[in-house]
Amino acid sequence: MEETLPITISTSESLAKRYNKLTSVVNKQEAQVNFQTLAAGWYEDENNITQLNMILVGNDEYLQQLALESSDDKTEISDDVMLYINQTQLKCLIAITDAEMELLDKQPKVLSGYISIKVKKVINEIAEKQGLLTLPL
Repeated sequence: MEETLPITISTSESLAKRYNKLTSVVNKQEAQVNFQTLAAGWYEDENNITQLNMILVGNDEYLQQLALESSDDKTEISDDVMLYINQTQLKCLIAITDAEMELLDKQPKVLSGYISIKVKKVINEIAEKQGLLTLPL
């Protein structure tokens, strides 16, 4: 049986094509946040582990998803982050806005650090809502 990590991070196909290093950046970030949340005690109650699926998408894809998905269980964390809650499973859409893409196009070296900070900020927002310890930025 294959077990998944409590926090998974993926990207849309279009973002992965636009930024060829994004998949490796996201994989590294996924490993880091799973380790940091483990160290922060998020998984002490093995019967109550929240699964978080984070998906990085372009701004247009984000707006399309918002239009398609109607749910009482969605919470807008910010204008570029939407959280869907289903018991112990969370799905989080994170938009890379047009302004952010412009920055990343001009300065590709900031991709890793930028994604890291954006993901951790979202995780910390979720942690506060769930009563969990936040991660260091």
